Amino acid sequence: MKRSALLLLPTLLGLACGEAEMSSSTADGTRAGSAALSAVFSGTVVDNQGQPIAGARVTVNGILRLTSSTGTYSVAVTESLAGYRFDIRKDGYAPVNVFTTGGAIARKHVLAKSFTKLIDPAINNEIADPASGIRVMLPANSLQTPTGALATGRVSFFIAPHGPDTMPGDFSARNSANQPVALETVGAVTLAAVDASGNTLSLIAGKTLDVRLPVPAAVGGGTMPACVLNGSCRAAMWRFDPRTGLWMEQAASPQFNTMGTSFRILGQRKGTIDSADGLGTWNADIETVNPACTLIKFENIPLDCYNPPPASTPEPGLEVAFEQMTVSGTPRSKEVTVSSSTSFIALVNLRASTHLKLSLEFPPGAPAYCAGNLSITSTPAPAAGFPAYWATGGITQFTTGALTYTGYPMNSAGNAITLADVVAGDHPCGSLVTFATHP
Repeated sequence: MKRSALLLLPTLLGLACGEAEMSSSTADGTRAGSAALSAVFSGTVVDNQGQPIAGARVTVNGILRLTSSTGTYSVAVTESLAGYRFDIRKDGYAPVNVFTTGGAIARKHVLAKSFTKLIDPAINNEIADPASGIRVMLPANSLQTPTGALATGRVSFFIAPHGPDTMPGDFSARNSANQPVALETVGAVTLAAVDASGNTLSLIAGKTLDVRLPVPAAVGGGTMPACVLNGSCRAAMWRFDPRTGLWMEQAASPQFNTMGTSFRILGQRKGTIDSADGLGTWNADIETVNPACTLIKFENIPLDCYNPPPASTPEPGLEVAFEQMTVSGTPRSKEVTVSSSTSFIALVNLRASTHLKLSLEFPPGAPAYCAGNLSITSTPAPAAGFPAYWATGGITQFTTGALTYTGYPMNSAGNAITLADVVAGDHPCGSLVTFATHP
């Protein structure tokens, strides 16, 4: 497959603060007829070796199901015009949390395995993940069970590092002033501890957990952005709330240095956090106060351009990629596969009024007329020299516009936008790109 210069970047990462996360692989902007009373979600949860994960917690809008011995699940929830918060987690793995506008069936989800160390919770412990460089200092007698009993016996302690492409949520956040903001990560981790009985452990109120969190190699080559060190951008610590999909600012005494962040987790009294969240997912992030969103619409693209003859299941789909410079001056990019059932997607938490590159690649074997009749239009208008086309796709560059909005775009009624809203302009996004074929 021929790829654009955008797709040849050595790392394709999920974009953070001022950049974007695809709203969801199923956010197609369509909705079942008004007679539908529920949305159905089903699929299989596996680890990064493809092995099924039994007993994973799958939660959709507060409805919980556990995966079977073969890693499968099925959840039906009341239809919601506001969309669905979909969360998968199990101690010992990195969690997945996305927003979607509709149900999704027969999906496959991969949870990355954590680094694991067996510890004695009755003594001081230093736990270090040699791969990520994350180090945790756990004082003696600091962990408790969900009932509040002191953790005893052998305990499994888990460290799951996150890069920009594996973060739960879409980088939407609330700062200490309860202001909606977007984030750009400079290091993140999910921590968990489980006793021999399978209890998810939490930190006892008043106890502390000290963490050293290196900057991931994917962020500035592993070096803290200069704006964090000189104070020209605001950085803080945030904890992820799986119920809302928001990162919430925390008073965790972060200390930023050239190579990473040191911070302190303080145990909270029971009832202030979700006991199933354990020690939590933490993120050192740069804050952006006025992020933007871009909509990408797909028009008149024939089915065989998504699934070339003789066709296959699942269909290969279109490869869409995007790139934008972060607040810290580092380019971030990501690619996703778009199916024929998708009428539009939303890129959220971008930097406003900033150049965004966006490309589309047809799958191998797609008929020549797919790319031969491709047109790419945008509002605002494209930059000079764009759009550009080649034998298997095309690319454009434009600015994201001045309108700002945090998170997945909602219409004037407060519901997740549909294709009708996109067409009518009932959305808060400052830019719109259309990929279309014209015979």
